[in-house]
Amino acid sequence: MDIVPFENLYNSEFFISEPLAKGQNWYTRNNFYSCIGKPKPSHTFLWFKNCSAKITDINGKTLFAEKNQVAYMSKGIEYTVDFLDTAPNQDDSVVFHFQLKDINDKEITPTLSPKICIKNLDSATAFFIEAAAEEFNKNIVCTPIITSAIYQIFGLACQSRRKKIVNHKFKYISEGIELMESSSDKTMDEIAQICGVSEGYFRKLFREYSGVNPIEFRQKHRIEKAKQLLLLDTHSIGEIADELNFSDIYHFSKTFKKITGISPQKYAKQIKLKND
Repeated sequence: MDIVPFENLYNSEFFISEPLAKGQNWYTRNNFYSCIGKPKPSHTFLWFKNCSAKITDINGKTLFAEKNQVAYMSKGIEYTVDFLDTAPNQDDSVVFHFQLKDINDKEITPTLSPKICIKNLDSATAFFIEAAAEEFNKNIVCTPIITSAIYQIFGLACQSRRKKIVNHKFKYISEGIELMESSSDKTMDEIAQICGVSEGYFRKLFREYSGVNPIEFRQKHRIEKAKQLLLLDTHSIGEIADELNFSDIYHFSKTFKKITGISPQKYAKQIKLKND
């Protein structure tokens, strides 16, 4: 199983399957859970809705979870949970079980250690989690409701982890990173000035952050949008070039081929043949 940290999942494609959501009362179950000797067959999100807890992995490492936090436990690990502050006649926690794979159908996990991935769940996501848990009590379960809640949790966890890294390691250019990722048309010099650093220093830090230089970053993500528009088959090549702020069709086609290896016309033709 490959480890793909939450911050790397932020802009990655991954797939959830075999989702299950369920409310849990631990007051009547001695406030204790253990899978020691029985490695988890699925990935788990655990929302501590009305309780707190102490999670201990097989190596004795302890993690404390407060009320309204969400913990992630990977498939294949072993741990115990001591539930605290529980009460009768309520859902102390809500659990999600699921399988997790990347675009190449390979099993992945953000971490092999239990982890608090959301420190304070917002009310909107809590509403969707509760709706997902209610599906367990129905004869016919709406799988998309459960799956969408899991994706929402992943989205928040990825954003939170990424924001923490940006604010810590790349705090000097955090505003510039936001501008780059929001498709700002400002020049590198303008963005560097906003950050209060030289253009060269901004380029250096941004490359360290993203793995590519700012120009390549912009081109790559514009081409990804172009591929999506070509897939929709609602825009001409010229319209796509214009919408994504390329200087002309020639510039767009040249950049598209440089990044994908084929022209946008050929890419569109391949998509059409595949759909047919």
